[in-house]
Amino acid sequence: MPLSYRHIARLSRLSLVLGCLFTASSHADVWQQLTDPQDGQFDTSQWILDNAHGFMPVPFIITEPAVGTGGGAALLFFHESEQQKQLRQRHPDQVSGIPPSVTGIVGGATSNSSKFAGLFHSGNWQQDKVRYLGALLAGSINLDYYAPLTNRPAQFNIEGLYLLQDLDFRLGDSQFFAGVNYTYVQSKTVFDITDNLPGVDPLSLDNQDASVAVKFSYDSRDNQFSPRTGLKAGIEAGFHHPNLGGDFTYQQYSSYVHSYQRLSNTWGLRLRGEYDYMTDGAPFYAKPFISLRGIAAMRYQGDDVSVAEMQLDYDLNPRWTVLAFAGAGKATTEQQSFADADWQFTQGGGFRYLIARQLGLRSGIDVAKGPEEWTFYIQFGSAWR
Repeated sequence: MPLSYRHIARLSRLSLVLGCLFTASSHADVWQQLTDPQDGQFDTSQWILDNAHGFMPVPFIITEPAVGTGGGAALLFFHESEQQKQLRQRHPDQVSGIPPSVTGIVGGATSNSSKFAGLFHSGNWQQDKVRYLGALLAGSINLDYYAPLTNRPAQFNIEGLYLLQDLDFRLGDSQFFAGVNYTYVQSKTVFDITDNLPGVDPLSLDNQDASVAVKFSYDSRDNQFSPRTGLKAGIEAGFHHPNLGGDFTYQQYSSYVHSYQRLSNTWGLRLRGEYDYMTDGAPFYAKPFISLRGIAAMRYQGDDVSVAEMQLDYDLNPRWTVLAFAGAGKATTEQQSFADADWQFTQGGGFRYLIARQLGLRSGIDVAKGPEEWTFYIQFGSAWR
């Protein structure tokens, strides 16, 4: 299935804030909990954190152009440690440096008949010395595949199971992390057409794919949800092999840099650069693709993918922010050089609202124009992983 820990991380971040927006409550002080005593504005910090016991139903909206519009729901359980709670109550004006852990049961469907369901857990342990993300998902996803050097889509359905186990360990008291993850995919793929497709091995249509990846990263962001300052950068090497439980042998390598800067009290600049490379032997659905707002997932795939993006923010006030962004990406294959591949450009704008001040969490909407279409995204936290 064309999923990764980036998507699961975003889902867990999304569900954290949605739990506060759509959950019915029997408490008489619900409206008081949804108002920030500091400025009297709508804020969900207390609602999320003071109701950190018991499951809560959470609806959400899907706006990914690759699968159409849709929605779903989750049952979430928030885990705020007693120490976190005491610090928050003693210092209500401060932003929490470590978000609460969350466990969820999730399911959803979209307008193109895609559907999924699963479990996930996102946790911060030992005062953020260990970060964990785990998920088990089952789904049936309808997507378009674009054969190399063609613009003609072939529709296909991929269904199966996806397992993720991801760990990061802080190195001492530094801002460096070393980590490892394991992924396992069991899938069955059916195309609407029966002709042979370039880049698609018939043996990759019903298979297992498993990998172990090692990674090294640096994270000085001031907030994990909606960073305003700091740097996140990392490299990762993934190794797929039958001895790990799959049917394929190949490697994948990725690197990224995300920079968050304040140009003044009201202006902010964000810069993003990413590079992904995959060796021969991978199934077609696993190949990297250009991931930018305005371009559907898997629209531009390749063996080498480069992405750059810039975002400029302006704070109207402490709660509201407007933004503009632009990006460019290239996807190259063995049949073409980097110079011969076309750049794909995107641009757009949006807004954010500080919806949970004590978590530093901002949400809003982005509208983006890509090479083929306009699309919009409902964002919770940063648009980048």
